[in-house]
Amino acid sequence: MTTFLKHGLLLGIAILQACSPAGKQSAALEAEWTKIGPGGGGSTFIPCFSYHTPDRFLVRCDMTGAYLTNDGGKSYDMINFPNGSSCFAFDPHDRNTVYVGSSFLNRSADGGKTWTPILPKPDEIISERYGGDHAGYSVEVTADSPYPRDARTVSMVLVDPVTPGTMYVAMGSYLLYSDDNGQNWAREKIDRRINYLYTNTFGLKNELYLFTDAAILIFDKTSRKITERKLPAAMTPAESFTAGTLKNSGQTVFYAIHHTKPRNNDNNYATSELWISYDAGITWSQVNDPVITNRSSGVIPSFAMVRCSEKDAAHAYLVTNMYPETAGDKTVYWYGAIKTGDAGKTWDWVLKSGGGSGQYGVQDARDADNIKDAWVHEAFGGEFILLIDVGVAPTDGNIAAVTDWYRTMKTTDGGTTWEEAYSISNSDGSYTSRGMDVTTTYGVHFDPFDNRHIAISYTDIGYHHSYDGGKSWTRSVAGVPVKWVNTCYWVVFDPDVKGKVWSVWASLHDFPRGKMTRNANWSRTGSGGVCVSDDGGKTWKPTIEGMGQDSPATCIVLDPKSKAGNRTLYASVYNKGVFKSTDDGKTWQLKNRGIEGNTCAFDLTLAKNGTLFLTVCPTPNYQNSEKRGDFYSGEVYRSTDGAETWTKLNVSDGLLFPNSITVDPRNPKRIYLACWANISLGDLVGGDVTRNLPGGNKTLDMPGGVFRSDDGGDTWTSIFDKRQYVYDVTVDPYHKGRIYCCTFNRAAYRSDDDGKTWKKLKDYDFHWGHRIIIDENDRDKIFITTFGASVWHGYPATENY
Repeated sequence: MTTFLKHGLLLGIAILQACSPAGKQSAALEAEWTKIGPGGGGSTFIPCFSYHTPDRFLVRCDMTGAYLTNDGGKSYDMINFPNGSSCFAFDPHDRNTVYVGSSFLNRSADGGKTWTPILPKPDEIISERYGGDHAGYSVEVTADSPYPRDARTVSMVLVDPVTPGTMYVAMGSYLLYSDDNGQNWAREKIDRRINYLYTNTFGLKNELYLFTDAAILIFDKTSRKITERKLPAAMTPAESFTAGTLKNSGQTVFYAIHHTKPRNNDNNYATSELWISYDAGITWSQVNDPVITNRSSGVIPSFAMVRCSEKDAAHAYLVTNMYPETAGDKTVYWYGAIKTGDAGKTWDWVLKSGGGSGQYGVQDARDADNIKDAWVHEAFGGEFILLIDVGVAPTDGNIAAVTDWYRTMKTTDGGTTWEEAYSISNSDGSYTSRGMDVTTTYGVHFDPFDNRHIAISYTDIGYHHSYDGGKSWTRSVAGVPVKWVNTCYWVVFDPDVKGKVWSVWASLHDFPRGKMTRNANWSRTGSGGVCVSDDGGKTWKPTIEGMGQDSPATCIVLDPKSKAGNRTLYASVYNKGVFKSTDDGKTWQLKNRGIEGNTCAFDLTLAKNGTLFLTVCPTPNYQNSEKRGDFYSGEVYRSTDGAETWTKLNVSDGLLFPNSITVDPRNPKRIYLACWANISLGDLVGGDVTRNLPGGNKTLDMPGGVFRSDDGGDTWTSIFDKRQYVYDVTVDPYHKGRIYCCTFNRAAYRSDDDGKTWKKLKDYDFHWGHRIIIDENDRDKIFITTFGASVWHGYPATENY
């Protein structure tokens, strides 16, 4: 959606806004990227505190970013690795040394400013590749590398608290260890996956404990021999372990969760028990505290995670997401954190939210009374919110952080009170990010009548806008149907009518990723449509006559040649095709003539000469909601008669995954198409389907990168690496010859010769990028929207520029 008409009608804005003059970027303008948005907004995990100060901790999100704070959560620096981070460790001997596990084991010796991979080492890597629907990263290593070829992620790292330079790494069922600061590694293969590693400076200083779901394996640090200590059958399988020593005595305490039946969904809903050992796992006992067993209700709750303080283990926090209680003639559900301060003898709630039906998006719950929160409380506090994880400071069990679907919160008083650690609350009711931005964005949109008013279209948190040029933000979804508010895909301001804005919404996020359409009923259950605002986006109302509520809409474009008050608009609907309105969006007509069986319309582009272009993305070909192995290829279409008819364009022989299309504002015959690279059949139809197919799962040969046409779409030429997953192309109307493309390959690129040559943008390293948008208030700057890191803003300096 990166054309002169799609991105906020750039031509009209250029006339109406007072913008900085365009010109060649100088070295003085090379500034660091800043992140904008309200902060938070997505799921975060594994908070991990430093041994040296509780003000320093790390948190990761599920969208590949990691966040490091040195001031207790007041601000964060973002750390990016391929596929994101999987585990953290602070060195107990050196306050400046930090480890992050990902596809590699990475070390920083300067407090997180710079990073070096130490496992595998660069000279052990034969090749690197990105593959699958999310461009997952993997490496092939030399035969003599200790890096296990069948375990692609570092799942845990532990620095020995006794011996500096000694460290232990878990990768699936492998234990790797080094006694020379990671220069050389030895490896042991364990029969079961390693879930947790532990040692201490007291009774276990000569042993490393490896926790699995059925046994503890004890690694002798001197002899390197491993012995097994089976867990009691009554507590297996065990899924979550934590361990530490009591502050005064040095006694070791182990905590573990046992699910009495398997999980029944992704929210960890499975009846659970908590077990404790006070003798290093020789004996275990089930915790029978009435809060843990939910004795008053008689229904066993579900526990997801337990964590204690490593050197203050009397303090432990237990995460629960299904804690039923009887309220009159109905059952209500609570979620939150339960804590012990006496090594498991007694437990009580320290964070208790819910009290409703426990259903996502249903406003019948309440946030905990002891939270001092930012914008999430107002936006989602009345709903069920999944609590995900907890981390505890290793030297003070009263300091902890919890994470959920939208925020990170911290306590310094043992859970008596909790305070947000993701967003600054401003006096005018707006919010400013602390640097932890974890939500997907699609566009930055500019008000043609107010250059300080800009908007962001978001996944999960809807529409946010700013009236101070992006410094602070407010969420605005008033009037949007509840079923739609999850995702605002796009926004367009009327260039001539002040306050008039259209937006498109859907209950399903992350289109066009294949994961969204693997459910055979997705097209029947998805909802969405078009909304209109007359007050600049402060309030909205649906405008869907002829379209219907079941229309997950992903793009909307406005024809600026149509009359104000009676605009012609086009909208793409992911399960229906293309709709057109000729009455300002009041009524809509389906315009699919010439579009073949696949109607997953994603991106629309309107050229200055009136030609429309459409991308349709690959989707499973389900019949009567029956999952099967065949699918529709993606397609590109053109219309020269206002969407009355469509002609399919031949971009490349064979399968295609077109994502977005862009027209050069100076030359409507020059078109750029962004394409997704090779994905697997399982990415489209699901692994449950491909496991039963004769050929199993297979890679689908789809050319990615960028294609260009200089004749309006009749012929096409590849002008960028076909192996890269390009989300969008942007033509800069203020710098002749300059175009950008943004990828899911940890890079964005700039060309100053219409795509003949490309250079990476300097210091941009987020794995999943969406699109680049020119800053209409400073045309030398750009915004980069992302799949999970909000919006980056800065000057587009290139490497070796």
